[in-house]
Amino acid sequence: GILMEYINWYGKQLSNRSMTLHFNDYRSDLFNVSNRVDRGCPLLVIGFLFYNSPVLHVANTEGQKTILGFIDDITLAAQGTSYEEANGKLKNIIKKQGGALDWSREHNADFELDKTALL
Repeated sequence: GILMEYINWYGKQLSNRSMTLHFNDYRSDLFNVSNRVDRGCPLLVIGFLFYNSPVLHVANTEGQKTILGFIDDITLAAQGTSYEEANGKLKNIIKKQGGALDWSREHNADFELDKTALL
């Protein structure tokens, strides 16, 4: 397991955060940040390993399906003899109970569908 002192420290990094946006001649009012971590935090990589690990287990290895993850990027892969077969396997990984969409909702981690492709 992970020592509670590390968990508590990381939790403090994610709570009571606020920011102001600055660009061109614009400056926003201060607003609360309800999710995300600071870019450049040296523990970001380790945090994502723990945070994203449950979604990597959504696809079982039966039926030529897998999920790969690196930091905050996740790749769903399925092999099929046709587009329809592969697409059906991917839909199952995403939509099944306890699947990728359930994980996404539970972890406040939106999938960016504009970055989605089927090869």
